[in-house]
Amino acid sequence: MLCIFLQSTKMALEAFLHYNARHSLQQNTTMLNRCLYILLLSGLINPIHAQSDANKPVTTVSLAPHITELIYVAGGGETLVGVSAYSNYPKQAVNLTVVGDAFRIDLEQMIALQPDMIFYWQGTTTNQVLQQLQQHNLNTIPIKIDSLADIGEAIKDIAKHIGLKQPDAYQQFKKQLHSHKQQQSTIRSVFIQLSEQPLYTVSADHWMSEAAALCGLENIFQQLPTIAATVTKEAVIVKNPDVIIRMQPLNKNSPLKQWPQISAIKNNHIAVLNPDTFSRPTPRILNAIEDLCQQVNQFSGNASAAEIN
Repeated sequence: MLCIFLQSTKMALEAFLHYNARHSLQQNTTMLNRCLYILLLSGLINPIHAQSDANKPVTTVSLAPHITELIYVAGGGETLVGVSAYSNYPKQAVNLTVVGDAFRIDLEQMIALQPDMIFYWQGTTTNQVLQQLQQHNLNTIPIKIDSLADIGEAIKDIAKHIGLKQPDAYQQFKKQLHSHKQQQSTIRSVFIQLSEQPLYTVSADHWMSEAAALCGLENIFQQLPTIAATVTKEAVIVKNPDVIIRMQPLNKNSPLKQWPQISAIKNNHIAVLNPDTFSRPTPRILNAIEDLCQQVNQFSGNASAAEIN
């Protein structure tokens, strides 16, 4: 009975010592140690280290939609307590608290959540946001993706930070990406159009350019002042791309529609891709690559049929 009483709380232990003050300290200590030892062996209490913060569930926040997705892919979806705006995949993420994005945050909400880790997009999340978080001693972890291979590394790194084993998705992505790189395609020029007005595109150093290259498409803007930049329609006309990649179908109001001398416009070689899969560096970009390659192959088939006729 005494052992059960001692187990309840630390205060009970102290009360016991005070109550039995007439006995020697050594006798009390010996009895307490025996009781605690019995309780430990019987599993009625846990060792002190098991009650430390190490046992506390890890909580995370994502500051970019693709990072939200990568956390789920890494197996850490249950750790998420907050996500960035536009985190719409997987569907579970839609129900999570939105804490901001790469450019602004709800600092009050973030402080209230007190996440163990905040994963942000290195090179895009502003210094102002990072300084706000760090001033409140919040742990920020950068995720940097410059190439398709970096997607797999990001999955592995996120899992490691959270304390998870290396996810199967890491090897699966590497294998599928390697398979795509083994395929050979005819080289054609491409304009990767990310917005209508102004015309916004990426350089050859961007993962979207690398993805297009897996379908035999060479970016017409290999060199740009930055990895992503605006260009003029005159520059596109001079480059005269064979294919244009867009996130939505070409419409009559498009500035490029007024220039039918562009090969891609003339031949209607417009590849339309889902922006959520092509413009976000996650394993789903492999689906976008498959879609793009199919469309490009269809363009080749149409061109061959036109030559025969």
